[in-house]
Amino acid sequence: MKKEDVQNAGSFFVWHNISDEAYARPLLHCHNEYEIYYLIKGAIRFKVEGFEYQLSPESLLLIPPHSFHERRINSTGICHRVSFHFLPEFLDEPERALFLETFHSDKRYYPDLSFFKIDFFVQSILECMNMEKSLQPIALKSRLVSLLSQIYRIHSKNALQPVPGDERIQAVLQYLNDNLLESLSLDELSRKFHISKNHLNVIFRHETGTTINQYIRIKRLSKAQNEIMAGCPTEEAAFKAGFNDYSNFYRAYKAFFGTLPSAPVIGT
Repeated sequence: MKKEDVQNAGSFFVWHNISDEAYARPLLHCHNEYEIYYLIKGAIRFKVEGFEYQLSPESLLLIPPHSFHERRINSTGICHRVSFHFLPEFLDEPERALFLETFHSDKRYYPDLSFFKIDFFVQSILECMNMEKSLQPIALKSRLVSLLSQIYRIHSKNALQPVPGDERIQAVLQYLNDNLLESLSLDELSRKFHISKNHLNVIFRHETGTTINQYIRIKRLSKAQNEIMAGCPTEEAAFKAGFNDYSNFYRAYKAFFGTLPSAPVIGT
C-alpha cells in the first residue's frame, strides 16, 4: 500500500507519503531547499552529512540546503511521513534571519513533540492542499511561518545532538565543503588524512552512503543550481561551482536533476 501527495507552490514544496514499505531502498539525495521532515508513524533512520538520527513517531528533523542525506525505513508496518521544502525567498527577510539559523545548528532533531502539538501545525499546512489555488500561497506562507515559530520556540528545550560518525570522515567532509572549488582528488585526500585510498573510499561510503567523487560532483551541481536560481548565467554558475568544462557540467546536471541547467526544479 502506498499513498503519496505532492504539492508544488513555486518556492514551497509539500511531500506527504503513507506506505507499508518496510524495507524500502535507501534514498540518498541533496537539494537546494530547506527541509522540515516530520514522522507521524513508523521508524526511520536518517544520515545527514555523516551524522545519524533515529526518528520515531511525532519527531522532526531539520535539513539544511546542500546537505547529503539518506533515509532508511526501519518499521515493519505503516510508515507515515511529511516533508516540507522551501527556498529562503519564500520567507521575508526578518523571518529568514530568525528561523533559518536553527537549520544550521548542531541540534536539528526534535523527538516526541506531542507536548508541543507540532502535529497541529503540520496538519494545518497539509489542509492547504484542499484549498482553492488562489488562496494556497497565502495560506501556505502563514502556516509555514507558524510552524517555524513553534520550532524556534522549542529549539533550545527539546533538540537532541546527532549520533556522530567516524571522526576521520567528519574531517574529510569539512575539508571537502571548505574547498569545493579547488581541485580535489582521492590521492590528495589520502595523503592529507593519512588513510589509504581504498580504505578511505570504504569508510566514506559507509558513513555517507556515497563515494567521494559522487559527493563532490553532486555538491558542486547543487551549488551551481543555487547560483542559477539566483539569476546567474549557466556557464558562470558552472564555473563558480568548480566545473572547468561546461559540456561535462551540462551532461552531469541533466543526468542528476533530469532537466536542463536553464530550468532548475524544486524538490529534487
